[in-house]
Amino acid sequence: MRYSSFPSERLALTAPRDHRLRRKATAWDRIVVVLTDPELMALAMVCALGLAVTIGVCVPIPSFGAIATLLHASL
Repeated sequence: MRYSSFPSERLALTAPRDHRLRRKATAWDRIVVVLTDPELMALAMVCALGLAVTIGVCVPIPSFGAIATLLHASL
């Protein structure tokens, strides 16, 4: 005797796709969707911040390259 009210067959999603794309999306639409991805934007911001900090340290300290090489060699 079965007391479970759950169906025995599994659910199958027929065509999972990105909801931001239209059905007849062109290559340009796909590129725009990828470039406006929030995770990609966050990663790009972190990289840009790291580059800005590195440049900000290199400009006032001209020998920073030698110091960084020395630190890298000691690690």
